[in-house]
Amino acid sequence: MGFVVFLTTVLLIVLLTTFLVIDNNRKKALALEKQQQSERIDVVSSRYSKIVQSYGKSRIVKPKDISGLSQINNNYFVMQRKTDETITHYEQVIGNLTDLLENELLKFESADDKLTLSKQIYAFVEQLPTSGHQFNSDFYWHQLPSLSQQVITPTLASTDEHVEPELHEENV
Repeated sequence: MGFVVFLTTVLLIVLLTTFLVIDNNRKKALALEKQQQSERIDVVSSRYSKIVQSYGKSRIVKPKDISGLSQINNNYFVMQRKTDETITHYEQVIGNLTDLLENELLKFESADDKLTLSKQIYAFVEQLPTSGHQFNSDFYWHQLPSLSQQVITPTLASTDEHVEPELHEENV
């Protein structure tokens, strides 16, 4: 009888230890996943913030417009959960907007007409939502991609028109 009690106690200790080890590994995996997600978000966020700050330093936009541009990045995860799908979309949408702003900034530095980009950015910021809850998934999935095309200055649009036929000709 004493042997059965001893064996049962050892078995319970082994089961408890196994459960604790598995639970600890699961918690570590979740923490690692959250850390990786945060790193992905930080990379995109810092790149976007640098471009927005460059617009302020170049005096292309006013300080109040800089805060409007910053809200696009800052409010992404306010109304959305952090999942792999939303993070991937965040990287894509904010990355595309960053690339667009970066291209326009390069064009601004070499252009003669510096007022056009300022007007484009101002018009873009004016159409952004005014409150945080309006920066929802619908805005990021449907409205922002088309809205961001308004930032493109006319000279960049004409350059793209010349490039597209060349690309199509090469693919044919």
